[in-house]
Amino acid sequence: MSSPIMALEGLWLAQAMKHSSWLYPTVETMHIWGIGMLFGSVVIMDLRVLGFGNKLNLSDLSRLGILVAFIGFGLAVLTGSLMFVTQASELIGSRLFILKMCLIFLLLANAMILRMRTITNGVSKAQALLSLTGWASVIGMGRWLAYI
Repeated sequence: MSSPIMALEGLWLAQAMKHSSWLYPTVETMHIWGIGMLFGSVVIMDLRVLGFGNKLNLSDLSRLGILVAFIGFGLAVLTGSLMFVTQASELIGSRLFILKMCLIFLLLANAMILRMRTITNGVSKAQALLSLTGWASVIGMGRWLAYI
């Protein structure tokens, strides 16, 4: 185990989360709230790109959806980071964790590209499908990390 990783796990907050009976579950609950906000927004916006809910104004939907997604993503990153420091040495050595982090960055890039382009073409629809399956996979990987 490397020194910076040991330093993370030795932080007072990491120790408090490990030894408190209520702190880790509270942070994990907030993590799930963030995931729900992010994924719910992604689902609604991507389904709209795929042609569902065509009567919904895309501009208004995107404005609200992106705001909720940003808040949810921020909450998920903050709480995920707090959970990470409690078991950094384990997670940093996990291929599944590394894959999950890489997929998150690819999905963020996909979202930025998708939001910058006209969303009526076939490429945008493929990006929306990639987004839906990708974020669902990230959630699945997060759950699997708890058990492997």
